[in-house]
Amino acid sequence: MLARGFIGPIGDDLPSLIPLLVGLVMFFSTFTLTFNAFDHTNREVDNDISVMRISRTLQSNSYIFGYDNFASLCERVGTVNIKYVAGLSSQGTLHSDGYENVKSIFDVKFFTDSENDTFVCSNSESHDSIDLVKNYLSLEESQSNTVVTRIFPIVVEDEKIVKPMHLFVVAWK
Repeated sequence: MLARGFIGPIGDDLPSLIPLLVGLVMFFSTFTLTFNAFDHTNREVDNDISVMRISRTLQSNSYIFGYDNFASLCERVGTVNIKYVAGLSSQGTLHSDGYENVKSIFDVKFFTDSENDTFVCSNSESHDSIDLVKNYLSLEESQSNTVVTRIFPIVVEDEKIVKPMHLFVVAWK
């Protein structure tokens, strides 16, 4: 005679399999969430490393001899995994009448020397003239991208006069 309550070999193990399956689902969900968070942080660090590589190359020894020197440094940047615009600007430096302020990174005007060469380096196309950041990256575009900005002090020699400047590097992905 059969024992009461016996459902079969799988039926008796079913109540013990449910907690095991729930535990496995929780484990793999946590593992996937952790991996996605790590991957996101890793992409941000890669972007920061690319920006620092661009900055280090263009900053060189913090002394730019002229436009030809800046253009050669720009060629040395090479291929990077993000879009960027970098250039020299006197905005934010101290002048005899006080600091030349800039309200937004998009309003930074790049330096043009006495020979009418604009000190700008980019791997993206300008929408208009090349002397403003907003002609490369608009406010609307920046809303849908991750934007990283770095500013470094630097000096530029223009007609035997050394001028204090800042190297602005704006990158987005």
